[in-house]
Amino acid sequence: MRDRAGRATLLLPGVLVTATASVLAGVAVTAPAPLPGLPDSDVVRVGLPVVRLLLDAVGIGAVGIGVLGWLLRGERRASAIAATAQRAGVVLGAVWVLTALMLIWWQAAELSPNRLGLRVRELAEYSAQVSSGRALLVTAACALAFGVLSLVTTRSRTVPVELPAVAALLGVVALPLTGHAAGSAGHTPAMLATAVHVLAAAAWVGGLLAVFVLVAPHRALLASVLPKFSRLAACCLAAVAVSGVVSATVQLAVRVDRPLLDALSGTGYGWLVIGKTVLLAGLGGIGAQVRFRLLPELSPGASARSRLVLAGWITAELLLMALAVGLGTALGRAAPTEVGWGIAEVPTR
Repeated sequence: MRDRAGRATLLLPGVLVTATASVLAGVAVTAPAPLPGLPDSDVVRVGLPVVRLLLDAVGIGAVGIGVLGWLLRGERRASAIAATAQRAGVVLGAVWVLTALMLIWWQAAELSPNRLGLRVRELAEYSAQVSSGRALLVTAACALAFGVLSLVTTRSRTVPVELPAVAALLGVVALPLTGHAAGSAGHTPAMLATAVHVLAAAAWVGGLLAVFVLVAPHRALLASVLPKFSRLAACCLAAVAVSGVVSATVQLAVRVDRPLLDALSGTGYGWLVIGKTVLLAGLGGIGAQVRFRLLPELSPGASARSRLVLAGWITAELLLMALAVGLGTALGRAAPTEVGWGIAEVPTR
């Protein structure tokens, strides 16, 4: 059992490397220009999206811990796994706080002529006056609450398992809501679509990751938990797809003065949207394969071959999710504009 848990954990670096490669490719496609009047910095241009990806990844992991707490409710012999998840939540909460504070520094550096050597006063002004800086402070507060609540749940059963999940969900949605959707003409539908998209994606990706790492090594529990998660994943897939279409349509229609299909094929932003759409279709296909062909064969006494096939499909799903998360992070820094390639997609603040 420990060997299986170890193999599942070994997948995490691969997922993170895949997501990092994806976000860097996305940044290369959109090619954001240096902000006017500020010196160019390759370190900031490359490092900032990577740190943002790390923030997203830790937040998704925290949401996954919260989702797992819900999935394990009423399950026998799940107390040890729940305790492990809660301890992991404490660690994730601490890392999440530090990552949010680090991203404030990187984002402030992007707007400072001093770059990464910016002064404390500049950092304080960014945190107080810029919407994304304030949003990151909210994220840090939610991350701290998530870590503290996870710690409390390890010592007391009086705290509802939903509370850490709520803190995590609030934490992941704070920063995206200050992005392009907040400044678009279709403000209300864009904001709503962004919130639904981020929350559903975090629950889907984080939940699958938590199930694969913490539950998959336990055959009997996996046979009970995975069908529950499959139903949740189907709802998340639908929510991600619909909200993604609404969000992309609003962004391209408002910011690019050309037909929608031309905007899709004529901007780096549009190509990232196409890439995410293809990945989402692939994820839907894998999800259907798991739900309708593999789950009916899953039982505590399933053969080693059946379990290996299931693990292979879930691994492929997680890697596709990593690619999609990376492209999503790149999209968060790219604004659709008339210029398609190379110079004009400057992030909004």
